[in-house]
Amino acid sequence: MEPPRKIQVGEFTVAFLTDGIWRNDGGCMFGVVPRELWQREHPADGQNRIRLNLTCPLIMRGGNAIVVDTGIGNRLSAVERKIFDHGEGWLIDGLRMLGMEPGDVTHVLLSHLHFDHCGGIVRRNAAGGLEPAFPRARIFVQRGEIEVARTSSNERLRAAYRHIKECLEPVTGLIEAIDADTALVPGVTAAVTGGHTEHHQVALVSSGGESFVHLADIVPTRSHMRGPWNQAYDLDAIRTMEQKAHYLRLAVGNRWWVSFAHDERVYAARVVEDRGKLALGGSIPVPEGLDGV
Repeated sequence: MEPPRKIQVGEFTVAFLTDGIWRNDGGCMFGVVPRELWQREHPADGQNRIRLNLTCPLIMRGGNAIVVDTGIGNRLSAVERKIFDHGEGWLIDGLRMLGMEPGDVTHVLLSHLHFDHCGGIVRRNAAGGLEPAFPRARIFVQRGEIEVARTSSNERLRAAYRHIKECLEPVTGLIEAIDADTALVPGVTAAVTGGHTEHHQVALVSSGGESFVHLADIVPTRSHMRGPWNQAYDLDAIRTMEQKAHYLRLAVGNRWWVSFAHDERVYAARVVEDRGKLALGGSIPVPEGLDGV
């Protein structure tokens, strides 16, 4: 495993941690887009699964170390590990390759509470119990996201958040519920987008005239930069498309860095317009053979 790759955004350093490669159903990841189109860039295996990354940017300046999303972690059952082809998770390993320990993380920003974004907030210990992965971090989640995850009576939402008790109970004392856009530290903002979930949020870093945004599940892969390419998981696809267009327009016009939560080839890129279409400019590639494939 290579040391995490980094970019500089004004006074901030952003290191691209990963919780490893996993696999998920391609149809779910691309919704109404025909397989004939999405499989050109994301070939599926015999179970219709495609390779996906679990990118978790680490935003650093001074004494602040902010992890954005935490991947799947090591809490899955044996059956779930087989389904998603994910093992122990590498988030902590990447942190240690930077010379840091979990206790050095000061903030965690969770875009939303689906298992592949919040599962790594806890770690299963040798005795089988779950404990906080980042014991000194303040964990920021939209209050509405927490309420929906814990109390919804909707069958689809209950299934989407079925893991929530296991993930949140060990970190109850660390969670800070926020309402609307919130500055975590000067220069780092949690900005609500909705779309994927009603209270989905993204991380925006601005410093010295430069900016970086982690769009989480608004633009999970490079292919999702296309307007109508959205996940079947999106609760409000129209809202996702609006937010996607808004942030990508800003990224093109102001040369922002954009990172992708699940792209198996690219951690982050500057987005450019090429003959009327969005494309990747300079990019930070995911190392080949990240999962041995």
